[in-house]
Amino acid sequence: MIVFPVFGILSLCLGFTASAVPLDSPQAILNDAASSAEPDSLDISSRPSWFTSTLMARRLLALSPSGVISTVFPDSIPPSAHTPSSVAGFPIGLREYISDCDGALPSDLTHDDNGDPTILALRVATTFKNIAAGSNFSLELDWWDHLDAAAPVYPSLPLSPAALPRVTLFGYLETLPSLSEAASASLEQCFLASHSDAKVWLPGAPGSPHASFWARMVVNQAYWIGGFGDVQQIGWINMTEWKGIRRHYSLANVGDGRGWEDVRLPGEKP
Repeated sequence: MIVFPVFGILSLCLGFTASAVPLDSPQAILNDAASSAEPDSLDISSRPSWFTSTLMARRLLALSPSGVISTVFPDSIPPSAHTPSSVAGFPIGLREYISDCDGALPSDLTHDDNGDPTILALRVATTFKNIAAGSNFSLELDWWDHLDAAAPVYPSLPLSPAALPRVTLFGYLETLPSLSEAASASLEQCFLASHSDAKVWLPGAPGSPHASFWARMVVNQAYWIGGFGDVQQIGWINMTEWKGIRRHYSLANVGDGRGWEDVRLPGEKP
């Protein structure tokens, strides 16, 4: 009896061989783009170092006014909840306001501006209900909204969001304690610079439609996708470098001393 591998059977049935690549497939387009590119347009040796990539990730955090927080519904949902019981245990991703405002906190509360984003949490929001019920969570940030300002990676391909950076942060939510009047004013000034509308539901705001509280995400892992893997880094970020980077410099023995202000994301002006 002759035994064909599964892919071999499919190949015979569909009329193609394992080595054939359809002419209009994404891989064929990429292969054609790489082979027809100008010599200097696809220089793999110019891939950013991991430290430069981490600088870009910290800059992405600093410039991101929001991100998608993914949580998981509890395994058991009370009958009184306005949530279908059928979604118990399922993940859900929802966009939330964030800001890189840790440096605006007083010295006894700050994490020394080490890449732990500030979050204005609404108690009514599904994201924070799930976290309160014990869910792990992650925060995804991306640069895809800046596609029109970026340049194509390959001359033969159109602009592609997949070529732009994104990073997913993993960690836990830490509620900030009651702040002094001065500390509240400093944090609010930083946060409202990106979210002027959030003034309506700040903690303690008169007539606010929602109860809210200040929190921060304590980041303990970060996964970076700089774009296409032949010209950008993809993988897990060194957390000593992530936490050691500041706006204008890096701490001693972290990278080459640069800060996130020393790099630019695709499409940004120098």
